[in-house]
Amino acid sequence: MEKDYEKLANELRKTVLKMTHSAGSSHIGSNFSICDVMNIVYDIADFSLMPNGLTKDIVLPKSWTVATAYACLVRRGLLPQEAIDDYGKEGTKWTTIAEPIPPYIPFGTGAMGYILSAGVGFALAKKMRGEEGKVYCIISDGEMQIGATWEAAQIAAQHKLNNLILVVDWNGLQALGEIKKILNVEPLAEKWQAFNWHTTRINGHDHGEILRALKGEYYMPKEEQDMPRVIIARTTKGKGVSFMENNNLWHYAKVGEEDYKKALEELNARNN
Repeated sequence: MEKDYEKLANELRKTVLKMTHSAGSSHIGSNFSICDVMNIVYDIADFSLMPNGLTKDIVLPKSWTVATAYACLVRRGLLPQEAIDDYGKEGTKWTTIAEPIPPYIPFGTGAMGYILSAGVGFALAKKMRGEEGKVYCIISDGEMQIGATWEAAQIAAQHKLNNLILVVDWNGLQALGEIKKILNVEPLAEKWQAFNWHTTRINGHDHGEILRALKGEYYMPKEEQDMPRVIIARTTKGKGVSFMENNNLWHYAKVGEEDYKKALEELNARNN
C-alpha cells in the first residue's frame, strides 16, 4: 500500500507548529515551505549505520528547518521524543538551528552557504571509499547568492558526484524580502545546467513529483548519468496555513497563542 504522504506532511506541520510555538522560536515559514520535501527525504533515506559511524544515506537539512528534521527522525524512531518536547528550551541540545548530533545530523551551521560544501565532502569521501549510499542536501534559494555554493557546485561536477542529490527550496523569499529584488538568481535551472548538474524542476508540494525526482525516475540522458543532481522545488513559504503563506513576516515571527490556535485549526481541517 502506498503511503499517504499528504496526511504525513500535514501531521508533520502540526508537530513543527507545536514545537516552534512551545519554544517561542522563529522560521515557521521556512519549515512549512520544505515540509513536503523533507517528509519524503527522511522517509526514503537509508539510515542504517556504516562501520565509520555515519549512516548509509546522509541527509543535511537547511539549518533553520531543523525542527522538521527532528520531527522526521523521531517519527522514524531514530531520535528520542525529547527532540520534540525539549526543542528550543534553555540548556537543551535540541537547538533551533542545526548543530551536529551524529549520526543522523552529522553537520550543522547557522550561516548560509555551507551545507552544500559539507555535502560535497561527504559525497566525495563516499566515492573515494567505494561506499554505497547517497548524500541529500536541502538548501534555500537564498543560498544561491553565496559564492561557496557555486564553488561546491563546481567541485561536485568536476568529481562527477552522482551520489549527491541537492534540493533547492525555491520559495522566492529570504529573510529581508523577495530574492529577485535583493540579488536575483534566476534563471536558476539554467545556471545549474551550466555548472554541469542534472537539473529537474518540480512542484515542491506535489508528493508524486517529489518522490519521482528523488528516486531519479525522470528522464536522464546518458551523458548526464555521472552528474550530481539538483532538484529545484518550487514551494510556498508558510505552506499549509493561509495567513502564513507567502507572508515573509513568518520568517522571523514567533507563533503566539492566538496564531497557534488558528493555524492548528486549519491544519486539523485538512484531515477531514
